[in-house]
Amino acid sequence: MKPYHRHVLACTGVRGWPGHLEEDEGLLGAMARDVRERREGPPPIPKLTATDEPTRGAGMDLLVFPDALRVLGVDAASWPAVFSGLAHAIGRMGMDDVPRGPLPGRWIFVCVHAARDERCGRCGPPLLEALRQACAEEGLDDVTIRATSHVGGHKYAGNVIVYPEGVWYGTVTPQDAPRLAREHLREGRLLADLHRGSMTTP
Repeated sequence: MKPYHRHVLACTGVRGWPGHLEEDEGLLGAMARDVRERREGPPPIPKLTATDEPTRGAGMDLLVFPDALRVLGVDAASWPAVFSGLAHAIGRMGMDDVPRGPLPGRWIFVCVHAARDERCGRCGPPLLEALRQACAEEGLDDVTIRATSHVGGHKYAGNVIVYPEGVWYGTVTPQDAPRLAREHLREGRLLADLHRGSMTTP
């Protein structure tokens, strides 16, 4: 995986994303194009994906990690200010006029982006459900599990990212879900055999 410093997940509430987010004709596409250009600049390096997490009101909510923030109701008018804030160092986002709030708990994201690669489209959905069941059985009520668009590394499907730690796992199967829930989420132990990297550590 390529190193990055901040992950922005656009809350679309659906999974019908185009093969490349930049192809979207609305706000999501504009965000993706801006972030893609920014990735070649100085740190912090941003990453943007879409998630099926619903937006809570008008516009589009953004989940931002590792800051653990939900930026509320971003639209075409407010996106430039939000995008500028994302270019600040961690902890100094500079978005005083943008509605946002803390993002509690832990979050697991699973790539299911079939329009980008069939492997993720096949591996992701059953893994997503297995992780939900495993977390429920472990009583992990503070964990939210969502689907995402392309995160990188189709050959490692199923791909799983755990936040706020920013830990990436690859070649995860539904059979691995109980172990991930128990060992990583409950006991805080890294699954070394599945580990792909951790945000700024490829």
